[in-house]
Amino acid sequence: MKFVSFVLSHASTCFILAIVVLISSFVLFVAGVSVNIIVFTAIIEVLGTLAALAIDWTRKKRFFGDLEACTSEVDHPLWMTEMVERPEYLEGAIIYDALGAIAHAANDDVAEYRRQVADYREYIETWVHEAKSPLAAAHLMVDNLRAEPLADAAAEKVESIDEELKRVEGYIDQVLFYARSEAFDRDYLIRAYSLADLVAAALRANASTLIGAHVAPVLGTLDFEVFTDEKWVEFILGQIIQNSVKYARSEEPRIEFSARLVDVGSADERAELTVSDNGCGVSAADLPRVFDKGFTGENGRTGKRSTGIGLYLVKRLCDKMGVGVAASSQPGEGFVITLTFSRNKFRFVDRGGHSSEVTQ
Repeated sequence: MKFVSFVLSHASTCFILAIVVLISSFVLFVAGVSVNIIVFTAIIEVLGTLAALAIDWTRKKRFFGDLEACTSEVDHPLWMTEMVERPEYLEGAIIYDALGAIAHAANDDVAEYRRQVADYREYIETWVHEAKSPLAAAHLMVDNLRAEPLADAAAEKVESIDEELKRVEGYIDQVLFYARSEAFDRDYLIRAYSLADLVAAALRANASTLIGAHVAPVLGTLDFEVFTDEKWVEFILGQIIQNSVKYARSEEPRIEFSARLVDVGSADERAELTVSDNGCGVSAADLPRVFDKGFTGENGRTGKRSTGIGLYLVKRLCDKMGVGVAASSQPGEGFVITLTFSRNKFRFVDRGGHSSEVTQ
């Protein structure tokens, strides 16, 4: 807090004191007091006012200076009272106590909110595991029906039921990964993986979906090692695959995986994994919003049963893992997702305030 700013904040007080000085000088002049004495008296009044302001500024500058610094330097405003000493003068003490009361109430609210979120997340995870039990039983029933001789129409219905069960299972997995993403540091392990192995695992997990939609995967150069988490990347790739299948063209649909290295030999060396399809693509107006939560776009509103959650989860999880993600498209020609993985394992140490385990 600068002295000039402090004086300007007391402009009304200074204006009143100036009026008082002028009035007192006029009274002395009318009373016949000499000009020298009037000037001397006015100087004393002005100096006294400045001295009073200087003393007041000296008392307050440390407290308000610390508050001003905390507004830009402290990570969280609720910690402000921990970084500032309680002043001795009345106004500062009142402000400090008020800030302390606000911080205490806010901390209590935050703690209660976190408890509720933790309870809700625990319930969701429990519900997901419980919901998978009847799904597993339903899959077993479908397998038993397949083993019996069925008419063509009945066999088609069984296959349709199995596809719908898998769709439900996919949505349940989305719920589970969404809930876990809130406490990402609990389930996060960075290791070195081959992009080819990660893509192969995602293709195996979504093989029935690809086969059912007659989408042919095309694999390019993928022999690059990256540092990431296997389970989360497999889910991310699965969401991208399912999105491509959902908007696949009717004739010769395909999805292609290829990778390349960027900035080789530098600390920023990274691998770019491109997943592209030849589906209906995304319009230029919809492209900037494809990662928004709940956004389905023009294609999603034409009977594709889109939820707008898949690509939102892709962006959310990529941001938490430090994986770059970008989308591009040409309407009618296809949709492209590019994932950028760092090849520098030291970038994952103390990420987000937590030390992520990094192993070879």
